[in-house]
Amino acid sequence: MNILVYLVVFFFFGVLFVVGVLNSSDVTVNLWLWHIGPVPMGAVLATAAIFGVAFTCAIGVLDGIKIRLTNRQLRKQLQRLEEESDALRLQLARHQGPVGGHTSATEGYSPGDRA
Repeated sequence: MNILVYLVVFFFFGVLFVVGVLNSSDVTVNLWLWHIGPVPMGAVLATAAIFGVAFTCAIGVLDGIKIRLTNRQLRKQLQRLEEESDALRLQLARHQGPVGGHTSATEGYSPGDRA
């Protein structure tokens, strides 16, 4: 799967490079109140690609932080549930008494028990 991602990214940047080289004319970039130009089209494409990669990386980092926080919470919850499970097992073991011991027919029976 990683090789496929690398190939797609390599292909994308290859096409971007070819388009940038073939379109070497100068353009003017208008950003609301800010005008830049004339600038070569290749520089505009490269700048857009760099900002796109940076934005994607920032989203990935934020998502990774969110996943780590969730994992930390889940590990704490799992530890708490394991401790609770161990305590219940210990309580059940104490309630049942020694294994193989003889108990009377009514000992340990409650009306809610079913066979």
